[in-house]
Amino acid sequence: MAHSCSSQARSSPKRASGTYAPPTPLEDLHILDFLELAGSQSKAGTALAMHQTTVCRSLQLMQHQFKLEPRHGSPVCRHGYNTCLHYLRLAYREHRLMEGLLRIGTDVLHQSLLLGISGVQLVPPRFRSGEHWAELVRNGLLDGAIVSSFCLEKLLLSGQSPQWDGLAALPLGQLGLQLVATTPTTKRVLLPSKGAIPLLRHAVERHGFAVEKQPMACQEPSAWIKRARDRKLAMPVCVDLLGTGWIEAHGLVPLFDQPPLIEQLWLLLPQGAVNSRAARQCLRLLRVQISKAKAMQDPHENKY
Repeated sequence: MAHSCSSQARSSPKRASGTYAPPTPLEDLHILDFLELAGSQSKAGTALAMHQTTVCRSLQLMQHQFKLEPRHGSPVCRHGYNTCLHYLRLAYREHRLMEGLLRIGTDVLHQSLLLGISGVQLVPPRFRSGEHWAELVRNGLLDGAIVSSFCLEKLLLSGQSPQWDGLAALPLGQLGLQLVATTPTTKRVLLPSKGAIPLLRHAVERHGFAVEKQPMACQEPSAWIKRARDRKLAMPVCVDLLGTGWIEAHGLVPLFDQPPLIEQLWLLLPQGAVNSRAARQCLRLLRVQISKAKAMQDPHENKY
């Protein structure tokens, strides 16, 4: 039975010729990692271009062979954790680095920064707290993460970077968020949970806005736009990355009463990977993209 499950579960994601694929012994771990990162079997199956039942069989196989117990309520490693699995994930990271690849995560506001960067393995975007991102990188589920100052618990002084044991937070630059809605006078804003972006929620509420929470299961841009439009709520977007054309195409307009929402971004990496070729290239390209995004934004348009 175990052999049958293994042979069915080990079905690599569809990929272009010449692109990276996990080694055969690590394919079930690859599926488990994406399940942890995506949040559900259906979303993991979509991200991996495989059927949900394949994800389910692979999870059962990993839990059986590695004696994993579900950790209900845990923000990371919800499907089980032990030292053996931890070292296996670190070994898989080393293989990705050998191949010049980094698995990098971020939220839906910043996912576009990673699109088109060679050497980056994309995962489904999700809003997470800074501590959550750090745990995912530390445990080897991610090789890096784009982290916003808004997802930290406390404000940092100018020039400071967040500190986590064994990790390096490399500054990428600053971007501005704007609140957009179908009605420019609304005072209600749709945001992720308070635990995911505490400082953004604090900044919005400080300027007199009421906050409604977007369900954790709804992370895709289409889900955000639909909920905001249906309930006449504002939502944050990064105009520097999307451009004003994106806002207009979705029938949205910036609010008249626009609070200043400037964020600092960092690339969070394991200290042992900072000097790898893949990390240096990714860091350079992300900084270039952020610099170009700010330069291309017409200052006369950004007056809200």
